[in-house]
Amino acid sequence: MSECYSAIPMKRLQIVLQLTLLCSFVTAQTPFLSKQEWVALREESNGAAPYENLRYLTTLHRVPATMQFDQAARFIEQRAREYGIQNVTSEEFPADGKTRYGLMRAYLGWTVEAGSLWEVRPQHALIADWATDPIRLADYSHSAEVETALVDVGDGASESDYAGKDVRGKIVLADGVLSRVQEIAVVKHGAAGIVSDMPNQTTAWSGVDHRLIRWGHLEARIDSGFAFMVSRDGAEALRSRLHAGEQIILSARVKAEVGPGHWTVISGIIPGTDPSAGEVVFSCHLDHERPGANDNGSGCVTILESARVLSRLIAGNALARPKRTLRFVWGPEIEGTMAYLDRHPEIRSQLRANVHMDMVGGDPFKNKSVFHVTETPWSLPSFVTDVGASLMEIIRSGAADYAESGAHPEAAVLENRAGDLGTRNEFWADLTPYSAGSDHEEYDSSTIAVPSLYLRDWPDIYIHTDHDSLAQIDATKLRRVALLGAASGYVYAAMDQARANDALPFVRAACQKRLADASQRALQLSQGEKKDSESRYEAENFLQQSLMRELGVLRSLAAFAGAGFSIQAEDGVLRQQVATYAGPIQQSPKHKGATEKVPSPPWAADPNAGKIPQRIGDFGPLTYQNDNVLLARLGPERYSQIKLLNSSATRLLNAQDQSEFYAYEIVNFVNGQRKVGEIRDAVSAEYGPISVELVADYLQACVEADVMKWK
Repeated sequence: MSECYSAIPMKRLQIVLQLTLLCSFVTAQTPFLSKQEWVALREESNGAAPYENLRYLTTLHRVPATMQFDQAARFIEQRAREYGIQNVTSEEFPADGKTRYGLMRAYLGWTVEAGSLWEVRPQHALIADWATDPIRLADYSHSAEVETALVDVGDGASESDYAGKDVRGKIVLADGVLSRVQEIAVVKHGAAGIVSDMPNQTTAWSGVDHRLIRWGHLEARIDSGFAFMVSRDGAEALRSRLHAGEQIILSARVKAEVGPGHWTVISGIIPGTDPSAGEVVFSCHLDHERPGANDNGSGCVTILESARVLSRLIAGNALARPKRTLRFVWGPEIEGTMAYLDRHPEIRSQLRANVHMDMVGGDPFKNKSVFHVTETPWSLPSFVTDVGASLMEIIRSGAADYAESGAHPEAAVLENRAGDLGTRNEFWADLTPYSAGSDHEEYDSSTIAVPSLYLRDWPDIYIHTDHDSLAQIDATKLRRVALLGAASGYVYAAMDQARANDALPFVRAACQKRLADASQRALQLSQGEKKDSESRYEAENFLQQSLMRELGVLRSLAAFAGAGFSIQAEDGVLRQQVATYAGPIQQSPKHKGATEKVPSPPWAADPNAGKIPQRIGDFGPLTYQNDNVLLARLGPERYSQIKLLNSSATRLLNAQDQSEFYAYEIVNFVNGQRKVGEIRDAVSAEYGPISVELVADYLQACVEADVMKWK
């Protein structure tokens, strides 16, 4: 097949690729599974079971290291046993603010007995009660019993907000970031507590519904303060009254303790046939506020359903037992993942692929959400994305055909077997570049290097609010995603040389299509506003980095296939393809008269570009949900001087919310061999050109924090 491809003129290549991809859908359900395997998985999958499991989870306020989180964990443990998962275990890991898991420092536990906020004068009205609506008490609030005045401080996150205001012993009304308001109002100015309508998770719909109560978090390591959350309507009503001259007296009573606790992690397996072949891990995060239906109760119950489907089909011989073990893990977001992997290095070393679900059940017409299959970062290219994208497209096209014609309902994967529980919606799904924000960040990071199929809804207008409820969930979508997860995980677990041979033409075609798309981006870069040599360099660098990415995808398939599987021919095809795409750049009017055959890097004269960084110490990325390694080790003053993260130094990057992505990938591309200039080229291809100065400065901060050293 590769010889035939190499003989095809490049001007016809995209047509051939499109036909190849089309034929793969016409002649078989998927290039990765037989028709019998796909039908067995599809028919066993169920949306009613995860929907009903979710009904229970949404009754619990699942903050990590709390009693209700442990209740949720016990429920998952019981269901996993019922579903035939083996070696189901419940483990506790200290959350004491001191213990380290890899590079991450543990956070703290929180115990709440009661919390209420009343207006006592001039009106008598209940504003918030933990017992009936726990989202209204911000996480990590401390015990207090006060009756005092309410003072409006606006945003409350800047010192200027307190000019001319006496807040000592009072409760402040603020809508700024809670931890910052806590630091200034409570710690610095002596306020007793906070009433907040702080917005979070900004989307196009933010602020449209003023009734929503948003989930708030105080800084657990600050040993004082409490906060109650109110809606935007509630906050504005209080502000209007204060501005009209009313004195509002509130009574706050909180009985809660922040201190050492534990994180609970549930895990179990479906054993494979070859212990030396490694494992495929399914992950999610069990923690969230009540109700927390889509974020992330949906992910937890859906991997539970994927586990049930696989366990039943394998036990019943409808699917052959795969060579790799399938592992399922439920724990607190990021913190649970890091604790589990730190305490089980023998498991961490065996992991080969990850299926991660975080928000997968939202009805798109209610939540305004789109379901995304998310690519791995360029630092960890893998065929796992192509598998997930292929299976997603099969479900999407089947659902679209059914919605338009009513034909082939089985291909639409509906949940209508228990009445009208699920919708007949299309499957609003797509493939997106790498995105941060969940446990896949840890798996995809270079020191763990387990490629993730990250499945997610985004946006979601009800995320982190009291309206993230079962009413927004579609049982049909739960079934579709459970099928997608189970099928993808089974492909990874069963992949061997025979299956890899069948999959190779499809993976190669996907690589070639991405390179064809990359050629268009390269042409745009070559015609940029920079001087001729720089624009040509960025264009050719983008093509070469894209080539390295696709070669990495092929190598990842070969690693799963095992010894005797060769990608040599495909390697040559991709290299020739990129060489052909480089021709128009070199011959374009802007570059045709260039004197340099190979343009010099824009960083060629910078002495820092030749330095080689090397990772040292523990594993993991450098930022976590409740810990920032560089900030903790360098201190606020030095941290604020890191140019990549300093908004005044890199205003555009920060405005586009790109700094965190550059930082993540800069660290991931460090392998003890790449020079700073080469790391700069890698991240520039992925996210856009960046100066080598910013890369070198960030890596120097990592050296000062003892995360790296100069080789």
